[in-house]
Amino acid sequence: MHARHLRALRRSEQTVRFYRQAVDDLERHMEREGLTPTLEGVTRGVLITCQASMTERGLKDGAIAAYMRALKGFFAWALEEELIERNPMRKLPTPSPTSEPPAAIQPHEVQAVLRACRTSPQPWRDAALVTVLYDTGIRLGELCGLRVADIDVGTGMLTIRGETSKTSARSVPLGIRSARALSRYLARERKPALPTVEQVFLSRDGTPLTHSGVSQLLNRLARETGLPRDHVAPHAWRRGFAVQALRNGADLFTVQTILGHSTLEQTRRYVRYLPADVQKTHLRTSPADRL
Repeated sequence: MHARHLRALRRSEQTVRFYRQAVDDLERHMEREGLTPTLEGVTRGVLITCQASMTERGLKDGAIAAYMRALKGFFAWALEEELIERNPMRKLPTPSPTSEPPAAIQPHEVQAVLRACRTSPQPWRDAALVTVLYDTGIRLGELCGLRVADIDVGTGMLTIRGETSKTSARSVPLGIRSARALSRYLARERKPALPTVEQVFLSRDGTPLTHSGVSQLLNRLARETGLPRDHVAPHAWRRGFAVQALRNGADLFTVQTILGHSTLEQTRRYVRYLPADVQKTHLRTSPADRL
């Protein structure tokens, strides 16, 4: 019912899955505590201990805040639908995201991951997958939903369809290195289980790679390279693309278009990662120094 409500509000499938994940995580916490996971059984105390368990598991304040926002939305809906008599999240203190920006993968880390891909069970797929993530900044859902017909190597463009995006359909430029990596993977390693399988990135059994499958792959590559897991997480590649594109001279409007942001303010957040670059630019262009 809640998922149907979110879809009626035009929320993306990725958002729907995240809300479901947050509720599932709360249910698992209640079971670990010996409680029956029912709506009536959720109290302020349960939510506080659930939040504490997230901290113990190593989740950062930003991730915990995102989970709690999802639960807040869920219980607000449940109260409106008269499934509960009171909202257990009312006035519940939640951590504020740290002012430090979340991890964005850096070029030397990308190179380390690509080296690790060489010894993967599916080296061509893994190399193509991480190269596309870094080269285009597409979201995890957009990556998993990418179809072979969406790739135009000749024009160097990817088509991101509306049903896989949080916003709307768009075309995304594809670099030469990414196009080559995709061509090698498609020619040498992609073996769909059925002719009807259209997705680009497949698991070893020929079925489409899921969000969980991509996350597990990236976690393995993080272990093999010794990199922090959050540096190799799916969204860290999107941030890494934005930061490096800006560093290489791309303007905010171009990055906004490629990322599919609905407002420029969303893209402007990535400037936070570039204080040293801003300082260098100022040294070259300082009005006072040119007097």
